[in-house]
Amino acid sequence: MRNNTFEDYKKAIQAKYEVEKEGVYFNFLSPPSQANLRNLCWEIFNSNTNSDDLKTFHSFFDFEFDLEKRNHFKEQTDRFRPIGSFLKGEKVPSNRFAVELAAILVDFQPRPYKKYKERGIIGLDQSVKNPNIPEVFLMKPLEEIPKNESEEEEDYKEEPEQDNGSPSDKLMAIAAFGAIDVKIEDEGVVKQGVTGVVMSNGISLKSRLFDKLFKRSKSTMLAVTLIFCLIALVIYLAFIKKDCMQWTGDHYEIVDCTSEISRDSNDIIPLDKNLLDFRKIEVCDTTTCFKKNGDPIVWYSKNNNQVEFFNKDGKNPINDKRLRRITAHIFTKYKGSCVQKKSETAN
Repeated sequence: MRNNTFEDYKKAIQAKYEVEKEGVYFNFLSPPSQANLRNLCWEIFNSNTNSDDLKTFHSFFDFEFDLEKRNHFKEQTDRFRPIGSFLKGEKVPSNRFAVELAAILVDFQPRPYKKYKERGIIGLDQSVKNPNIPEVFLMKPLEEIPKNESEEEEDYKEEPEQDNGSPSDKLMAIAAFGAIDVKIEDEGVVKQGVTGVVMSNGISLKSRLFDKLFKRSKSTMLAVTLIFCLIALVIYLAFIKKDCMQWTGDHYEIVDCTSEISRDSNDIIPLDKNLLDFRKIEVCDTTTCFKKNGDPIVWYSKNNNQVEFFNKDGKNPINDKRLRRITAHIFTKYKGSCVQKKSETAN
């Protein structure tokens, strides 16, 4: 059985990062900046009770995870710099606990390295606990991999690369319990580790993976776009479409902003809820126009010796002139006869 090394463990974590940066936590992992990784770490450990993970946290930061130490944790932002460089494949951190913390951030299983080393690589007939690993990443047992009859039986010996002009792709294949190098050729798979992904058509693992991710992302994007369009339509119909008003002679009424304006009708203007109780009123000799202290409670507008009265301050909706407070002189001169109005109403 092949011995899973710490180098294999690191490669598998980096490969898992390539998958997870397009997943649920893509806002934290793309890019894996120090602040993003710090926030992701806090998010994960908020609900993480795994004893191994908590030990890794303590070993890396030199203090226990505590919800009450949020400010102290924020001061550790620079500690995430080597983790970001490691995930991007730029530099391997010297602190092995940085690698272990990276495994937690991308949810690589099994972890820590001790469990990874003991369990080996999962086969197709075993259950996979991590649903985020695409099916194309599952491994077949060694005996199911096609071999050339002339190939040597040394299963664990790595063969040097040969440049014979034949088309081939060298990729990193991820398994739930390991990572290996495989070489894909037209005739099948030539083993370069313990196991490989059986693909007899010569299609690149990387192409298969990105095709799968693209199709899934495309359908998701279409669904989200459709939902947002429906929400926007509902908002438009419910709130925006009728967000206008029009003067009807003695008060404002809410109307559709797209309504046509007839020749004799007034302009349609944006809705102002403060004007919905604005009224043109009739003033007669019994109308109360002043408070007890003498302050007016009626306003008027005069145009061509015609006076119109309104119940509150503002502008005349017809000519847009500013209203004036009623005075005793205006009241006496332009008030109507309440007796006459009652008889007109009765008729």
